[in-house]
Amino acid sequence: MANSSSEPAIELKDMLPQIRSAQVDIQVHVSVTLNVSPFVARQKVGGLVLSEVGTGIGANEPTLVLSNKRVVWRVPVFLALPGLGRLGQVGEVDVDAQTGEVLADRSAFNRMIDNANGFRANDCRPGSLSPGLV
Repeated sequence: MANSSSEPAIELKDMLPQIRSAQVDIQVHVSVTLNVSPFVARQKVGGLVLSEVGTGIGANEPTLVLSNKRVVWRVPVFLALPGLGRLGQVGEVDVDAQTGEVLADRSAFNRMIDNANGFRANDCRPGSLSPGLV
C-alpha cells in the first residue's frame, strides 16, 4: 500500500505570482466513476486504524480530493479518550474512490501513534484542553 495522504494534492502555489492578491481563474475537469461511497471509505479507515493504531482512534467524515492522479476520499483520523472526548486529529488516510484501496502504510500508522501519544502526554492534563475539543 502506498501512502498518498502525506503527498500534496493539487498545489497551485508554485504557479501563482508572488504578490499579495491576484485574480485567478482555475478550471479543472475530472470525469471518474466513484465506486466507493464516503460512508464505505470512512468504515474502511475506521476499522483499519482501530486494528493498526489502537483504541480511542476513529475516522471522521471524508472529503473528495484529487491527489497524485487519483480521486480519493481523504478521511481524517482523530483521537478520543473516555472522559475527555475528542482531543483532535492525529492523521488522515486516503481511500481510492474508484477501487476502494486504502492508501496508507505502516509509517502512516506510526505517525498517527506518535501524534496520539503527543496528545496524551501534552493535552490530557486537567485544564489544558481547548473547550472545542471535548
